[in-house]
Amino acid sequence: MKNKKLTYYVLIPSVIIIWGLIIYKIVMRDNGHIQSNDFSRISKVKQAVIEKNTYQLLDNYPDPFFCDYSQSDERFSSDDQEVVLPKSEKKWPAIRFNGYILNGKKIKCHLTINGEEKILQVNEKVTDDYIVSVITPDSVKIDCQSSYQWFKK
Repeated sequence: MKNKKLTYYVLIPSVIIIWGLIIYKIVMRDNGHIQSNDFSRISKVKQAVIEKNTYQLLDNYPDPFFCDYSQSDERFSSDDQEVVLPKSEKKWPAIRFNGYILNGKKIKCHLTINGEEKILQVNEKVTDDYIVSVITPDSVKIDCQSSYQWFKK
């Protein structure tokens, strides 16, 4: 019974008042009695500001997608410059991390290296230059001289 009283005496009159105010504002705005926001004045001001800040695009630049190889570019002349090639990095073997093994306090990882399966600990050599440095439950970090790579499951 308590919910019916709340509905009849509070909620229904509040809904009627809110909808009445909305309808009143719409009807009075159409009649011109209530001053609405002057959007025409605001739009004229914005249009004047836009006209002051207009820019003209230059269309005399070369097409960036058209490669005309017949013209030589002075920036790319290689007469005086030596070509410096980056150091050739070692090619990483095909390594796949299959999981890790926890045996007491020892943590080992199960790797597949170029089709050969190995179980390795931290600081053990994978191949000649590759060493296992970190083992986590979902990944392993392998170092090679100055670079390293993470392998995930």
